[in-house]
Amino acid sequence: MEATHSIRTARPEDSARIAVLGAHVWVHTYAAAGVSEVIAQYVLATFTHEKILTLVNDPGSVLLVAEAEGNLAGYIVMRFGSYRADIPIEIETLYIQDSFSGRGIGSALLAHARGIAEARTGNRAIWLTVNSQNEKAISFYHSRGLRQEGVAYFELDGIKHENKVMVARD
Repeated sequence: MEATHSIRTARPEDSARIAVLGAHVWVHTYAAAGVSEVIAQYVLATFTHEKILTLVNDPGSVLLVAEAEGNLAGYIVMRFGSYRADIPIEIETLYIQDSFSGRGIGSALLAHARGIAEARTGNRAIWLTVNSQNEKAISFYHSRGLRQEGVAYFELDGIKHENKVMVARD
């Protein structure tokens, strides 16, 4: 099967598209009950051109984008030197626009990230957190060999949301 997408390192001129796609996926995934004021303020503060531009230029991270037919379809953010001593590379974000789900883009981004991890550390080990309610993402990660190794919490306006800590050690 021929690839219908390409993956490359993000460039500064990608920042607006990354911010919009990030906001879109986040809202679609986490605002199932509607957009509250807290959610609106979080999205507007988090998914900005400036914050994405800072991330693109951050030497402690790698941001890869996936394009399909010249349009942004997804992205992944890797963070180096995470707080886990046993696995120094965290996948901070892996977002795929829903209309591109099931086309192998998430798998390709994850594989690229693990290849970068191997080049930087000598092994393909990574870790990430995923919302405990996001069964689709949890299933995706399990099918790619990640296993749950604990829980962490994302706090928004004083409310803690459980996340599963997922790890790939190979």
